[in-house]
Amino acid sequence: MEFKINYQDMLWTALSPEITLLLTAFFLLLIGLKKKFNTNEYLSKATLIGIVISFFFSIALWGSAPTIGNGLEPDMFSKSLIHDKFGQGFNLIFLLMAIFAVLGSVKYPQSEHENKSEYYSLILMAVVGMMFLAKSGNLITAFVALEIFSISLYILCGFSAKHGTGKEGPSNAPALKWVTLASQESTVKYLLTGALASAILVYGMALIYAGSGTTEIRLIGQLLHCDETGECANPYTRNTLVYIGMGLLFSGLAFKVSLVPFHSWTPDVYQGAPTPITGFMSVATKAAGFALIARIFFTGFSELNNIWMPFLFGISVLTMLVGNIAAIFQDDVKRMLAYSGVAHAGYLLIGIVANSQDGIASLIFYLNVYLFMNIGAFAVVFIMEGEGKEGNSLSRFKGLAKKHPLIAGAMSLFMLSLAGFPPTAGFFGKFYVFMAAIKEGYILITIMAVIATVISVYFYLKIIVMMYFHENESEEIVVVPLGMGSIIALSSIAIILIGLFPSGLMSAALDSLPF
Repeated sequence: MEFKINYQDMLWTALSPEITLLLTAFFLLLIGLKKKFNTNEYLSKATLIGIVISFFFSIALWGSAPTIGNGLEPDMFSKSLIHDKFGQGFNLIFLLMAIFAVLGSVKYPQSEHENKSEYYSLILMAVVGMMFLAKSGNLITAFVALEIFSISLYILCGFSAKHGTGKEGPSNAPALKWVTLASQESTVKYLLTGALASAILVYGMALIYAGSGTTEIRLIGQLLHCDETGECANPYTRNTLVYIGMGLLFSGLAFKVSLVPFHSWTPDVYQGAPTPITGFMSVATKAAGFALIARIFFTGFSELNNIWMPFLFGISVLTMLVGNIAAIFQDDVKRMLAYSGVAHAGYLLIGIVANSQDGIASLIFYLNVYLFMNIGAFAVVFIMEGEGKEGNSLSRFKGLAKKHPLIAGAMSLFMLSLAGFPPTAGFFGKFYVFMAAIKEGYILITIMAVIATVISVYFYLKIIVMMYFHENESEEIVVVPLGMGSIIALSSIAIILIGLFPSGLMSAALDSLPF
């Protein structure tokens, strides 16, 4: 047996964003060995330079990448990866969220921590894993990429768990603070449940391979295709193993994007993890998970939509209702936003249920809008964060409008956009998803989504009421770091502009459909 390597499709330039981040991550680990450079200020600036360079590479590649319409060949590296606008567009989402996590370094890692370079390297490695996941053309590649970013996040969630200086012994160990215990709990919960989800995911992939004879996503779609006369490319591929594998595969991915009933880890992990990491996870992990779900179910399993659609339909409705109802009873803002994220995962799943080009385009549009809404909201939470268990209590927002009217106004904009009030960007995110479902005849799921949206108005407005209609007797001074202030300002502008001119982003989304 002769093994031949195809050098023709090794498009290294298409991987320039990932290569840039990898080199930056290794560089940070090396310079972190020298105490002179092992400071948050130096490491964060070096990280941001790598992210910005990768961002410009992604923009350039997005403009020249293959699309369904231009007829260019998207496969690269023996079809293990796909170079298209879909994957390059998701790069931008991951990189913007990485910037948020890096700017949060004014608090994390703390000055007495010695493993500062690891924090920044792990953020970059998580982004690299997400980038490869969005480009995956093979189930094996997808699993490896998913584990790269998952393992990085397991560690990052526990970054607040470090206590003391690392030189203490059993006799003089400091007492554990609440933030330490919460961070330990979050990282252990995320690790254990994530490991179980990964096992379910890879078992599903194995069954799909056993039933279809391939792990290539596009080839699976070709083997499952049947024409109008009922003639199938390979009727033997439509078997029980593929169906069971499809269900297990979706279950594993549902954990990553916090779909009900795989969502129980989300509020605890979000509450205990450092706020910059929570904000990063809230969007980046959803975007990565839905990128793979969209590519697999729209490209690979589109022909089997009559089988998987009823299940995804039910999960979407449950996710929207459970997420919004649970958020009503939360007094911690991070937990409230965690359940809000669960509900938004249900809205995003409607785009998959529609199983159409409009559905996938609306999913891409929604994720871009959700990026600005959530990154802005978590920037405000970061600013308002205090010490201890009550550090993110809703009561900390009392009277914010009098002390910081601009911050309160921006937070109100983020809440209204998350609730879907016109003419914010959040309204059009929901509008396009609902219209895609209606076009395919899914009226019931749209009605349930509207009901869930009405329920969500209560807890989003609760924060606004706290800021404008309650007095705060605390004399605590709120400090607005330059980086977080810039994120809040840019996110506010983006939400307003997209709300006024949504067609531009929607056109780009339609041009970024996956192969």
